[in-house]
Amino acid sequence: MSQEADPVEAGTSTRIRSSAACDGCRARKVKCVFKSDQAKCTTCVDLNIACLKIQPRKKRGPKNRYVRALQSQLDGETCFENLQPLDLGKQNALGSPYSPAAPLSLLDIAPRDLLDQILTDWFGWIHPVAPILHRGQFMARIDEAWTTGDISSSFSILVASICAATVASIRRRRPLYGTVSVDGCLEYAERLGLWNRANAITLEWSLAMYNFSSATNLENGQHSPACCRLGAEATIAVKYLLYHEMDRMSFMDQQILKRLYCLLYAGQCTGDMFGGHGIILHPAHENIQSLLPLEASDEDLLRGVYEGGAPDQSPNASSSTTPSYVPGLNALARLFSIWQSSQATSTRTISRLQEHIDRTQHILDELPPELSWNPSSRSLSTTQSFVSDFGTDVQTVNLKVSQLHIRANLLEQMHALARTENMLLTPSIILEERHRVVNELLDVLYNASYEVFDANGYSIVPKIRDIGSTLLDEIRSGEASHGTTLQASVNLDRLLAKLEDLDVVPM
Repeated sequence: MSQEADPVEAGTSTRIRSSAACDGCRARKVKCVFKSDQAKCTTCVDLNIACLKIQPRKKRGPKNRYVRALQSQLDGETCFENLQPLDLGKQNALGSPYSPAAPLSLLDIAPRDLLDQILTDWFGWIHPVAPILHRGQFMARIDEAWTTGDISSSFSILVASICAATVASIRRRRPLYGTVSVDGCLEYAERLGLWNRANAITLEWSLAMYNFSSATNLENGQHSPACCRLGAEATIAVKYLLYHEMDRMSFMDQQILKRLYCLLYAGQCTGDMFGGHGIILHPAHENIQSLLPLEASDEDLLRGVYEGGAPDQSPNASSSTTPSYVPGLNALARLFSIWQSSQATSTRTISRLQEHIDRTQHILDELPPELSWNPSSRSLSTTQSFVSDFGTDVQTVNLKVSQLHIRANLLEQMHALARTENMLLTPSIILEERHRVVNELLDVLYNASYEVFDANGYSIVPKIRDIGSTLLDEIRSGEASHGTTLQASVNLDRLLAKLEDLDVVPM
């Protein structure tokens, strides 16, 4: 071992710097200095540790695994040994998505009988409130995929997103879905390049992003990173298609895109009511009418033309065998456009908020009879609920609960204004209106079947809980009279009893 001698101050000893540092100094990346009269370096003496040189020195240069990966890329191959699936939103150092060593099929989501069950539940339970797929066309592509094994990555991702949304929404039926989960469906989609920046923005991809954002919202909450990112991707994709690709799309794709727009818009307004801060899809000053879809049936979508009106009112219109759920979807979008308009001004007044409450009621008053809530026409028995139009019942409850939630939200804003302005009479009027909202909600809760609420998905539960929280605040504050507070307590107990049945916790 070669050594170099350096003079030291006071001349009492000679400091020697070793050209081969000891293990301790090499690990700490400090100079290894010996004194002529000591066998240990100064660092090891100060730290009172053994001064050893037994650890092998690392070779300079790139790691072998890195070199092998580069060599594989040059040979046109990808090294997958010891690689793990990407976590949500992560990519490798080169920004390329994770790709599987072998092609994935629908079997990697679920066996055929289980997948058919999930898709049947989607179209039977969720489709009425989210009519964003043409059932006949979609199932034909599924059958072709099982028969030929030929399926595109984008369609596979869409199927996975539908499974994720179904599992997350219909919690009471989750035991029927075996091991299919939201995380598993997301991982499957990621393996197929969900986050690949080279992906074209298509309607199929936008639908998948919306379904995944809905699923992660229900599973993890609207403020979770996954939900925020997926929701932002869906919003940007829909805006891009609306303003840059709409004219080049087929009639069916145009209508489905507008339906997706309405769902995103309603979801964003609901999120804003719960304190969300998503990307703005629709400014309050923009007219929403041109973005609403036509009330076309599946047959109209296939024919590529819509004459308008009921099928029997147009001699050229074909007889429709499937109901159109678009009228209810458009009414839902109009309800939320009223709420958004109420929030668009910096200065809010009680009279202006009351005006918007009246407008939401006007929307419900103009609904056709099949979408208007009427307890006497809603059966308490599950069988009769299905015999009447189950899908329409699902939409009716969704519209009624959404309107009640908007009313309750605007009433709380009015209540806050009244207390700020020290109004004595107005708060009592607001409390009475609040009780009417709760009574109407209880009417729905105790007259609609559990299946109707389950079909609306778990998203309806937070709205019910939010309306009930106003009663709890009223009881705690004691601002109402004794009789009013007693009635509020009774109503709160009834609401909580129903909420406990609806608030299914997944096992």
